[in-house]
This record gives sequence, C-alpha cells and structure tokens, in this order.
Amino acid sequence: MTSFKEKTDHQVAHINGGYFVLDRRIGAYLTDDACVFEQAPLGRLAEEGQIAAYLHPGFWQCMDTYREQQLLAGLWNSGKAPWKVW
Repeated sequence: MTSFKEKTDHQVAHINGGYFVLDRRIGAYLTDDACVFEQAPLGRLAEEGQIAAYLHPGFWQCMDTYREQQLLAGLWNSGKAPWKVW
C-alpha cells in the first residue's frame, strides 16, 4: 500500500474495518494527544511502505448503533445471515 486517505461519505471504496496490528515503534509516528491516527501517521506509514491490508471479499456490516444491531439480529433470526457458514 502506498497511500492512505479517509474516504468521504460519497465515495465507493474499500473501508477500514478498524483493526490494526501495530509495532511498538508506532509511537515515533504520533506527535501529541491531538494527533489523528487516520491522518498524518497512517499517511506517512503508507508512503514509507509500512502498511499492508487484507481485503475481505465477504459480508461486512458495522454494528455501531442500535439500528445496525437490529438489522444484524434480524438477519440472524431469519436464518439469512451471510456470515453464518455452518
């Protein structure tokens, strides 16, 4: 990966699911308490070739809100949960 940029609400692109595995040396990329990880640190890491990504080809849905939890519970209860493979 050679670049990292937060997508806007109107872009169709891969998204960051929010999971990172970091080396303890990540501290060298963090400037202060106001540092936004998804901006300068990830951009710099990408430019330096220090980022790899796994592109998940299957179903993904965040569950950050009650509405999303209800959506996922409905899929599960209906027997149509795309993540249930057993």
